[in-house]
Amino acid sequence: MEIMFLGTAAAEGVPAVFCNCAACVRAKKAGGKNIRTRSQLLINGKLLLDFPPDTYFHAVVNRLDLSQVMHVFITHAHPDHCSPAELALRGAPYAHGMTEPVLYVHGSETVIEKIKSSVGAQLTDAAQKSLSLRTIKPYEKICADKLTVTALPAQHTVGEDCFIYLIEDEKHAFLQFNDSGILPDEVYAYLKKQGVLLSAVAFDCTYGYLRKGAGRHMGMLDAADEKQRMKAFGILKPDCRYFLTHFSHNGSLPHDELSALAAKHGFIAAFDGLKVFLDEGNG
Repeated sequence: MEIMFLGTAAAEGVPAVFCNCAACVRAKKAGGKNIRTRSQLLINGKLLLDFPPDTYFHAVVNRLDLSQVMHVFITHAHPDHCSPAELALRGAPYAHGMTEPVLYVHGSETVIEKIKSSVGAQLTDAAQKSLSLRTIKPYEKICADKLTVTALPAQHTVGEDCFIYLIEDEKHAFLQFNDSGILPDEVYAYLKKQGVLLSAVAFDCTYGYLRKGAGRHMGMLDAADEKQRMKAFGILKPDCRYFLTHFSHNGSLPHDELSALAAKHGFIAAFDGLKVFLDEGNG
């Protein structure tokens, strides 16, 4: 399994779009891994997790052929994770010679209705034929190319089915934590019952080097607590790898400092463009 972190920031990006706080000024000056776009992941070149407003930029800077993506799984309806305007550009006269004839877009009822209301009237006949919008429910499993994706309930927006996603192939399982606070025991109990052993986990780290407890997001110390809970449930491989993503400028440290603190807790601080390979016998 190949995992690529296309973007690793929270809603406002780092530096934030209108901000002149110390963290944002520092990020602009330092550049490199300190520049973070809105969170998005690409799995095996075929599956996108979330569709932020930076999707076009991600495609250009990473030289991606997004027409070969077969599935998009959206975590929730907030605009930094669900920005559907460019879905109307999939198909003639805006796109030609696409690799895959159909793009399957999966999300909650709220997400699918947002997409329909935002771009439904703008879809050409070609775009309508090239998009398939699919509503999913908590704990639903979907076959996506050679992967199995399970929608697990996240702790985020009240009144909306928000998801984190479990992505599995024949050898590995990856759990993605964009935009979620601490999970209820029932989620981990479900994974235990299903016999899941995780090779990699990417945790929300919106609050930087903090512990926030209950809420819609996590900090690094919350993620460390969650890692211990996962161990207690027995759902981790011995060589599981742990990543932090979805950073806000409000809790942001320079990438080098963030990486050093993360390493002390057994984490890797993800950055835009990071590629991770899960090989046989190597979590």
